[in-house]
Amino acid sequence: MSQEIHADYSQTFLFPPCLEDWVGADHPARFIREFVEALDLAELGFEQHACGEGRPPYANDLLLKIWLYGYLGRIRATRQLEKACQEHVSLLWLTGLNAPDHNTLWRFWAENRQALRKVFRSSVKVAAAQGLIGMICHALDGTKIRAVASRRTTEHQEDLEKLLARVEEELGKMEAEIEAAELEPGGDYR
Repeated sequence: MSQEIHADYSQTFLFPPCLEDWVGADHPARFIREFVEALDLAELGFEQHACGEGRPPYANDLLLKIWLYGYLGRIRATRQLEKACQEHVSLLWLTGLNAPDHNTLWRFWAENRQALRKVFRSSVKVAAAQGLIGMICHALDGTKIRAVASRRTTEHQEDLEKLLARVEEELGKMEAEIEAAELEPGGDYR
């Protein structure tokens, strides 16, 4: 007769678990870490803070990793990001067990809005360079067949420019959502 498996909360380890083992090799958090570490944050315009008295500030790359993970996971409120930094294993791994509070996350986002937009643009360039997105070349051979290819379903240069304008507009809306979430009263987490 087999025994049921129960949680053993008193279990101890001979060697502590390695933080690198918490997240799989193909997890998106690993891409975020590699991507942010490859960026030159000063060149992108991120605000640099001098270390004065008291607790040292969180590094820009750490906060950027949290925000990118939040965008990826559709977590846009700073209080929810703070909670996720304490609960999500992938964010625990990504931050090295650091969990900034919502005020720190908000200040970073508010001070670096334009730099964050540059990061999004560079992420599209990286995706295009890696072949994750691209333009498809269509060739014509003169064969006449009936197809569903109306003006609405094909994209031209003007359409792509309109699409890029919509992306900028959506980024603006996302920023407005973050600002609205920050203005909501609420000491409790949602």
